[in-house]
Amino acid sequence: MCLTCGCMDAHKVMGDNITYEDLKRIADGNGKSVDDTLGIVRRTADIDRGRHADEYTASQEATKARS
Repeated sequence: MCLTCGCMDAHKVMGDNITYEDLKRIADGNGKSVDDTLGIVRRTADIDRGRHADEYTASQEATKARS
């Protein structure tokens, strides 16, 4: 969607990003709606952020340095 780069165009294909169509395919494959799937992503990220906060605040360079 380019839901991930910040361009605010959910259907624009560019770079290494998620499009609405990707999300819809994933939702359909799991028998969920797009809204359900986004909610699951949010809830999962909230839980994971509590467990791995540093991963959510680290810059890409810092993440690569730890790899």
